[in-house]
Amino acid sequence: MKIKLLKFLNLLLLLLAITETNAQTAGTLTFSLTMPNHTTGNYVSDGRYVVAIWIESCATCGSGTTVGTSSFVKTKLINWGGSNSNTGDHLPTWANKSQGSVVDATSGATSTIFTTRSINWNGTNEGGFTLADGNFRVCVQETWGHGLNTATRYFPFIKGVAADNQSPTADTNFTAISLVWMPTALAVENFSENPQITIYPNPTNGVFNIDLKNEVKNIKVINILGKIIYNENISASAIGTTKSINLTDFANGIYFVNVSNAFGTSNYKLILNK
Repeated sequence: MKIKLLKFLNLLLLLLAITETNAQTAGTLTFSLTMPNHTTGNYVSDGRYVVAIWIESCATCGSGTTVGTSSFVKTKLINWGGSNSNTGDHLPTWANKSQGSVVDATSGATSTIFTTRSINWNGTNEGGFTLADGNFRVCVQETWGHGLNTATRYFPFIKGVAADNQSPTADTNFTAISLVWMPTALAVENFSENPQITIYPNPTNGVFNIDLKNEVKNIKVINILGKIIYNENISASAIGTTKSINLTDFANGIYFVNVSNAFGTSNYKLILNK
């Protein structure tokens, strides 16, 4: 009897381990950074450059400039002239990993944009399937000066049931870096009683709207450092109305809108990109 019980427990532990390993948590990764205009090495006066941002899964996730061991998942942003242009060889690391795949990517020509650049990833591969939880990383390659100058950095994170909120250190090539993995909240029995809102537009250039779907007693906006930058109590008579909030005086980046009532709180991610 003891032997059978031990076998059953071992089997149960194995099944639990398999379930945990193959968990496929839905959620959203938001990543943003700025590429400053280089003061030297540019091939035109406006600081033109090409850039790729893509996602990889990792066996060994290198960070910074450490390559590690990884597999390509999906390109999220690409700015270059294309494989047949004079910038076709300017993103060799991305090209080698992706084999030129731009499925689900925001694409454009060679860039002269030096403000915040943002990407979102919903945890899926190119086929639209949610990937198993584990180690992933955001990869960024920038090249300028006719391919003579290039920089690549890796930003590892964990896709899973816990939030992963990072502010990686800036360097000469990449500044104002933010990485947030936010798992989708699990439903609860009284979800209809918890405060429910709709936020738009998101991303916002400063002013955004909140549609109050049910009772909301308080609205807070919190920056990525956890500081409350907006706090307002709401009257019960506001149900079904729209509230506008202005964040134009604040820096670009990721913010969290926290709404609460007597039954609980709900949190929503907001991207400010002026």
